[in-house]
Amino acid sequence: MGSGGSKGFSYDDMLLKDDSQWAHVVPNSGEEGYSPIFRNKDFPDGFKVPEGMHNVWALFEAASQKFGQSNCMGFRPYEGDARGDFTYMNYQEVFNVCNDIADGLTALGMKYQETVGLYSKNRPEWMQVHLANQKMGLQTVALYDTLGDEAVAYIMDHADLRIVFCEKSSLDNVLKAKGDTPSLETIVVFDYQEVYANQVDALDQSDLDKANGANVKIMPFSELIELGKKSESNQKVDVPGDAICFLMYTSGTTGKPKGVQLTQLGFCTIAFSVAEQVDFLSTDRHLSYLPLAHIFECLVETTLLNNGASIAYYQGNIKKLTEDWLAIRPTIIAGVPRVFAKVYSKVMAKVEKQNCIKKFLFNTALKSSSEKTKTGERVKKYDDKLWTEISKQIGFDECRLCLSGAAPMPPYLAEFLRVILVKGAIVQGYGMTESTGGSTVQPIADMNLGNVGTPLGGVDIRLQDIPSMNYLTTDENPRGEVLIRGPSVMKGYLKNEKATSETIVDGWLHTGDVGRINPNGTLSIIDRKKNIFKTAFGEYIAVEKIESAYGRAAAIGQVWVYGNSFKSFVVGVVVPDALWLKDALVKKGLWKDEGAAEPTPATDEFAAKFKTVVEANVDVVKDLVLTDMRTQEKSLKKFERVRDILIEYNLDNLLQGFNVENNLLTPSFKLKRPILLKKYVDPLKELYAANGEAPKEDEHWIK
Repeated sequence: MGSGGSKGFSYDDMLLKDDSQWAHVVPNSGEEGYSPIFRNKDFPDGFKVPEGMHNVWALFEAASQKFGQSNCMGFRPYEGDARGDFTYMNYQEVFNVCNDIADGLTALGMKYQETVGLYSKNRPEWMQVHLANQKMGLQTVALYDTLGDEAVAYIMDHADLRIVFCEKSSLDNVLKAKGDTPSLETIVVFDYQEVYANQVDALDQSDLDKANGANVKIMPFSELIELGKKSESNQKVDVPGDAICFLMYTSGTTGKPKGVQLTQLGFCTIAFSVAEQVDFLSTDRHLSYLPLAHIFECLVETTLLNNGASIAYYQGNIKKLTEDWLAIRPTIIAGVPRVFAKVYSKVMAKVEKQNCIKKFLFNTALKSSSEKTKTGERVKKYDDKLWTEISKQIGFDECRLCLSGAAPMPPYLAEFLRVILVKGAIVQGYGMTESTGGSTVQPIADMNLGNVGTPLGGVDIRLQDIPSMNYLTTDENPRGEVLIRGPSVMKGYLKNEKATSETIVDGWLHTGDVGRINPNGTLSIIDRKKNIFKTAFGEYIAVEKIESAYGRAAAIGQVWVYGNSFKSFVVGVVVPDALWLKDALVKKGLWKDEGAAEPTPATDEFAAKFKTVVEANVDVVKDLVLTDMRTQEKSLKKFERVRDILIEYNLDNLLQGFNVENNLLTPSFKLKRPILLKKYVDPLKELYAANGEAPKEDEHWIK
């Protein structure tokens, strides 16, 4: 990471004391061990969706009638092997296609509340099938590669899928899982359609023949649409609000995926209540690239479609994300901190290549602009000379609203985005799959950082004591586990009453996240309840707190902290920030810059050179990284500080060593701690031995 941000941020240093009160406290709702209940101040008595708007299809049908000729779904048609400019289907055209798909599903015999699988990257057809499902009261079940073959097969069987829609590239994976899914009857493959010019998806006889012996039918998507057109049933099901809209499987960090049952009313409540807090316009443009298989993007698109906005689907290649942003120049950008951190790193990497005078001027501008944005002001001379041009270079110059979710955003990153979004604001939110993704959102007018806002309409939030971690609701600023209640809370986990009863108690969803209520009524997420253990000396260790502290170091790309009750200290596995480390090694003469021939970051060539150089100088690298990490230890107790580290130098093209592809991250970018331990267990044992605590025979490292 580069300079110019509040990397020394501590939640305990920022209690967000301002004159505003952003939440309503329900009178007399506190009891021993719990905080009072907090609600949206504009809806103290609760929130209800408009009459008749209790299911997702009703939302889209109303939008289609109101915005019929407006752009709805965009895509880049193929021009040979390349892709052309974005073109759009309007709301009426998408509405007609969805009706045809719904009629096709009816013709195939699909019945109310049966499940329909979707195994595909984001594309118009994905959302069209999902909307058709909602019209018929069918449950959408998302599948995706990063689940792994075993999990895909498990979900297909567990959800009793009769039909799966997939891309041609996913067909073999679906067929592989068919043996474990006796319910599966039909696989519909997204094939060539003239509107998309996607000849690459054309099916031939060999593709259709793959069904032989598998006791399953393979049907082209275009054929299903024609089947629907011919049937002309135009059947419409009255889908109640408590019907399951989406059966969304959480990848989880351990065990088998759990099927989260999300209701129609839950989606509609959040879609409408978000729009009460944040303005969405029919002129808005959004690029769909975050996986639709996860709650955040699916919720964003549901909300945008409810307001007549246009959604353009990316090319399917994350390496071309900036290219797609530049082509769309979105007004609404949804992302996760890790995506925005890559934008930050690329900008700062360019700055580092400038001479010392230009670097000084940049950092001066960034510091000055950051200070002004804290009160909602701008520095016009810097906007005109610097930030407008930078935002143009990445396609953010038309953005008026940036939504960040899925994980807490470091304040330095939020400050940076506020600066470069010359025309827009950044809003953070909080939620989880089990709460339909949205539970809190920052008010636009709240200039504080380090919080996730206030409850949305229809959402109740309170905290519960966690004595073992010394988080109490009687603290001066109440702290404890975040509990959520309201129509957006899941119905439960499919076929798993035990997990459901452990997670939803007396109607309250127990999130496992540790929150703090700030004096201005906003919520800050400060810790995680699960990842806590005792050292051999009896001290409690919350590893995510430690990882968060070290994550502010410029040297850190990713960090995983490990310890157990047999050991007296903790250690870490670190993926260095590749651009920071390259610069440090260049200065030491250990990285030979090849000028024009120097490999570009985020390429296979760069990853190969990075591995070669770091592997040859690993002791120097470890010393550089550890020294920089020590600068962030002020907020850590002595027993929380890592004694030693391992360096991971195998990077992907996002400069990550822990990623979804190698199964060390969940698709929502959470560390898979048991898998990490399994991967690094032997080097960690050696690391402990080198630091005077060699493993003993009675120590159990992997469960």
